[in-house]
Amino acid sequence: MSTAEDREELLADVGDRIRAERHARGWTQAQLGTRCGLSAKVVAHVENGQTSLPLYYLAELCCGLGVTMSALLSDAWVMPTRQREERALTPRQAHILRVAASTGLPLSQVAARVGTTRQVVAARLSESYRLLGVSHLPQDERRAAAARIAEERGLFDAIESYAA
Repeated sequence: MSTAEDREELLADVGDRIRAERHARGWTQAQLGTRCGLSAKVVAHVENGQTSLPLYYLAELCCGLGVTMSALLSDAWVMPTRQREERALTPRQAHILRVAASTGLPLSQVAARVGTTRQVVAARLSESYRLLGVSHLPQDERRAAAARIAEERGLFDAIESYAA
């Protein structure tokens, strides 16, 4: 292999590692770019091995990812696993979920109680189920499971002022 080919392979490998670290955190290229003061375009070029990698970019990317350059470049580097981000519900999502779960009413009646449309209630509940990790459950089990998880995580605490 020529020196140019070695360099291209190294750049591609570093780009793959940066992409893996970013994916493990659930970030977009724009989010990583914002964290390290680079544009999403620069992040994309680095991840795709399309640019020579100035040390400054590598340092900024490592800083943004919270990894050291030595760890990222080490032969001992291991692809990270994606971290599950525990996201809270918005006060509106929590309010709709609480009303839906506590009353057991159909969506149209929940909508009337919370002052919105059935479509909005359906969308907010669907997003809540996804965020709480229960969207895979059978339909008749989702509300109760989502409400139980929201209660356990204290996600209903923030809605007291919202519902008032």
